[in-house]
Amino acid sequence: MGQFAGKWVAVDTAKNRIIAVGETLKEIASLVTRSVKDKTVDEKIPAAFKVPRKDEGPYVLCVRTMRR
Repeated sequence: MGQFAGKWVAVDTAKNRIIAVGETLKEIASLVTRSVKDKTVDEKIPAAFKVPRKDEGPYVLCVRTMRR
């Protein structure tokens, strides 16, 4: 994960694979957000989180489905 330090990643939780990387959450938003009308099961929507840099202390990340 060191190669992704300081970046936002989208993870396909069904396949346990990183599917996108971006400098900002906005860059990967289309993969991790859905419209309110979209009834896709939450577990099928990729998760997004920011990978901490080596010099940053640990912090709590909250993974939540975002809807547009």
